[in-house]
Amino acid sequence: MKKKTLAFILTLCMTVTGVICFAAGAAAAGGLQEIKAFLNADITLKLDGEAQVLKDANGVRTYPITYNDTTYLPVRSIAGLLGVDVGWDQATQSVLLGKQPSGIDLIDTYKAYYFSRDVGQIQSVEKKTEDISGVSYDHWIWVYFNGPTDRSVSFNIQGKHDTLTFSYYADCDTTLTVLGDNDTVLGEFSITGAKVAQTVTIPLFKTNELKFHMVRTGNGNNLRIFDAYLDAEQ
Repeated sequence: MKKKTLAFILTLCMTVTGVICFAAGAAAAGGLQEIKAFLNADITLKLDGEAQVLKDANGVRTYPITYNDTTYLPVRSIAGLLGVDVGWDQATQSVLLGKQPSGIDLIDTYKAYYFSRDVGQIQSVEKKTEDISGVSYDHWIWVYFNGPTDRSVSFNIQGKHDTLTFSYYADCDTTLTVLGDNDTVLGEFSITGAKVAQTVTIPLFKTNELKFHMVRTGNGNNLRIFDAYLDAEQ
């Protein structure tokens, strides 16, 4: 059976231990809140036209829940039907869907030695957060275009790495070029403003210098680079 994206939005989060937790409006930001909801065994879930039985990690049948006229589905069960990996990060109280980044975190491991005007680096030790393309992050590279249209930031990664995987998002059309030693082009990307964040992987060829050079080509002001992971040192 082919795995297709379900034609509805899942609005419930569920811990991987099988304990259901609800985001009840704005109160979710304050932690767990007791509510009154109903297990709804009358609802049938179909995937590619075939009825499905939802089960938890122990194989026990689970059911949709109805709360305030909205139907919520258990994330682990849905992820299993779609063949999507699911995990739970206790430290950040986060449900993890899909393949998770691995390797050495560029932004938290290396401090940039050069920033052009209106460019900065936020590391997780600073305990700040920002919503980027609908997801909250605690470390990222920020770029603000105000005046001149080109910006850059440079790292020395000591010739230890072969690949870099990172995501980017901008609210303006931008050309993003990644450069290595002697300004060798490692990757170049044309970004369309306000589109969904993109993830790319580029070869590094054991470069020492790693430079992100951004040129704005349309209206808008902001670009973010995040989820940047280097392969483990060889």
